[in-house]
Amino acid sequence: MKNYSFSKFNIFLKGMLMGIADIVPGVSGGTIAIITGIYKEFLNTLNKLDIRIFSNLKSKGLKFIWKSYNLGFLFSLILGIMTSIIILSNFILLIIKIHPIALWSLFFGFILGSIIFLLKETDKLNFKNSKFIIPSQLYLLFLGIFMAIYVQTIKPNEVDINFVYLFFCGMISITAMLLPGISGAYILVLLGAYETMLNTFKEVLKFNTDYFTNFISFVFGALISVKLFSKFLSWSYENHKNNTLYGLIGFMIGSLPSLWPWKKNLEKVDSIIENLYIPNNYFNNSEFTQGLIFFSIGFLIVLCLEFYSKKNAIKK
Repeated sequence: MKNYSFSKFNIFLKGMLMGIADIVPGVSGGTIAIITGIYKEFLNTLNKLDIRIFSNLKSKGLKFIWKSYNLGFLFSLILGIMTSIIILSNFILLIIKIHPIALWSLFFGFILGSIIFLLKETDKLNFKNSKFIIPSQLYLLFLGIFMAIYVQTIKPNEVDINFVYLFFCGMISITAMLLPGISGAYILVLLGAYETMLNTFKEVLKFNTDYFTNFISFVFGALISVKLFSKFLSWSYENHKNNTLYGLIGFMIGSLPSLWPWKKNLEKVDSIIENLYIPNNYFNNSEFTQGLIFFSIGFLIVLCLEFYSKKNAIKK
């Protein structure tokens, strides 16, 4: 019983990490799921959920569906995600505003470490037997990089946000949250709905009924998207893991410019790279030192998670 409780608490903590990532623009909860070793189980559990769960509940009882649908795992994970969102929804914008260098450096180190981790998980590229000059994995890698960079060039949309629009925002953003390297929160920024959803969530927690329609619309869109997209991702990860990982790694590499801690914050720039800079004087510059420290912390977190996951794999 003790080991079971520890296991569920462990899943809860991983869910909290996913929640932190999902609410920060530029970071993906899917990345956290892969690094912590629960991505495949997460997708398979979501994919298994269907309408038959209600008939099975009626005929076979709660204990049967809890076990057969892996609801213990899903409940612990979602509880962890929601706990982080509840805690951070009130503070995340403030943290980004007050300590942007530290926060973005931390996540830049985390994502860079995650890329290295995922590359270790892939099989060696076969150049000799490639049908299309170079291995197909590299085409997917470049495609992922291009798509992630393209997303960053899109200007945030200014639209009249209503419950119908939020339904589609829920569908699109939750799909991004399932993909490592694509931030669902960043997609909401591009759609112009990030602050609206943060505010909506805060008001719903206060039981402000004026925001219930927006919240339900967003959640309903997200649930539909999860069911549809998780099936495809689960199949892809199960049958074409190497190709899938290279595509996801491409997304992650392409997302790095959005996480770079030093930006000029100019409204008009010719390219993404032009908007990035490195502080002068390096180690004599407090901004650079701060960024380097938090970058190292983020990178070390990934190393610790990798060590932990390998240790658990050996035990099994």
